[in-house]
Amino acid sequence: MEKKIKKLFPDYLLIYLIFLLLFSFIFLSNTYDVDTNNAIAEWLINYQGGFGRRGLLGEIFVQISLLTDINFKLLILYFLIFIQTVYYYLIYQIFKIIKFEFLVLLCFCSPLFIIFPLAELEALGRKDILIPLFFMIFCAFYQRLNFYKLSFFLLLIYSPLLFIHEVSIFYLPYFYFFLILKFNLSDVKNYFVILIISIIFLFIIYLLSQSVHSSSDINKMCNFLMNSLSTKCGLGAFVLDRSLKDNINELSGISFIDLIRGIWIFFLGYIGLILLIFKTNFKNTDNNVLLKNLTPAASILLLFLPTLVPFFIAVDWGRWFNLSYTMSLLFYFICYNNNFFIIVNNSISEKVKKISNMKILSFILIFLICFSWNPKAVYHEDIGSIPLYRIIVKSIKYTF
Repeated sequence: MEKKIKKLFPDYLLIYLIFLLLFSFIFLSNTYDVDTNNAIAEWLINYQGGFGRRGLLGEIFVQISLLTDINFKLLILYFLIFIQTVYYYLIYQIFKIIKFEFLVLLCFCSPLFIIFPLAELEALGRKDILIPLFFMIFCAFYQRLNFYKLSFFLLLIYSPLLFIHEVSIFYLPYFYFFLILKFNLSDVKNYFVILIISIIFLFIIYLLSQSVHSSSDINKMCNFLMNSLSTKCGLGAFVLDRSLKDNINELSGISFIDLIRGIWIFFLGYIGLILLIFKTNFKNTDNNVLLKNLTPAASILLLFLPTLVPFFIAVDWGRWFNLSYTMSLLFYFICYNNNFFIIVNNSISEKVKKISNMKILSFILIFLICFSWNPKAVYHEDIGSIPLYRIIVKSIKYTF
C-alpha cells in the first residue's frame, strides 16, 4: 500500500536551521583571518605559482582582490557566507514539503549531516560544500531543461568544480543517475552525450594529475600572497606537492579500533536513511530498462560506493562521512519530491510506527542517535560528544 507523505516542515526544525546558519556566520567571521585555519587555507590556493589542482577559485579571488582592493581573506569570507546561505536555503526548499515522521527526523538530524561542520570547525568553510550545493542547483534546473541542455549545464558547472577540488569526481555518479531517473535513455544518442561529458571530466582529472606543484612553485605562490596581498599561506598550499602515494601512506597507521569506530559511525549516522530506503520503491520503471532491474537500495548503494574511495586516500574521514551522507540524503529526498520514489508499508514501517508512537522512547532515541555524538575530522580521533552544547559554548566564546 502506497503512502504519500504530506507537506509539513516543523517550525522547530526551521529554527534549528536558522540557528545553525547563524552559528556558521559567527564561526566563519571569527576564524577566517586565523593563519592556522586549514579550511580557509584551501581557498588561498591559486595559480600564481603555476597551474595546478585546487587553484581556480583562489585565482579568481586573487584577481578580484587586486582589481577592487578588497581584503583577500575578507573576500573569501563574503563568498563563504553567501554559499552557506544558499546551501541552507536550498536544503529548506527540499525538506519543507516533507512530513517529519520519526525516520525522516533521524535522517535530517543525523550527526553526519549539516551539524557536522559546526561540531568540527576543521570542516566548516571547506570546498566540500560546493558538491552538494551544485547538486541541488543542478536538480533545481532539471524540470526546465531538456536532456541535452541539462547535460550541457552539468558540463558547465562540474568542470569548474573539478578544478576547484579533484575529489569531486567521486560524487559525479549522483548527477548522472539523476539524469537516468529523469529521462528515458533508450536513445543511443543520450548515452553518447554522457560518454563525451565523461571523457571531458576524465581528461580534466588527468590534466590535474599531471600538474603537481613543486616546492619552488608553492614557495612562489606563497611569496606572492605575502608580498601582494599580505596573506600567509596555510596548510592547504603545502600539501599540493604530495603524491597519491604520500596521501595513502598517511593512512598506514589505521588500527583495528579505528576501523570499528568507522563502522560504528556509519551504522549510527546512516541508520535513519537505511531504514527509510528499505521501505521505498521506484514509482515507475516501465520506461527505464536500468531501473527495472534495480531497487532504490541497490541504486543508492551503487552511488555510495565511489564515495568510499576518499577514505582510502585521505585521513579526513569525518569530512568524507559528511559528504557521502549528505549526497545520499539529498539524492533520496530530491527523488522522492519528484515522484521517482514511493514509500510503502512493510514490516519496517510497522516496527518504526510502534516506536514513534512511544513519545518518550522516540525522544531518547533521537537524542542518543543524533545529538549525543559526532565524528571527528580525522580517522584516528575519538568520537565527539554533545555537539549542540559544544556549538553553543563555542559561539558564546567567539562572540563575547
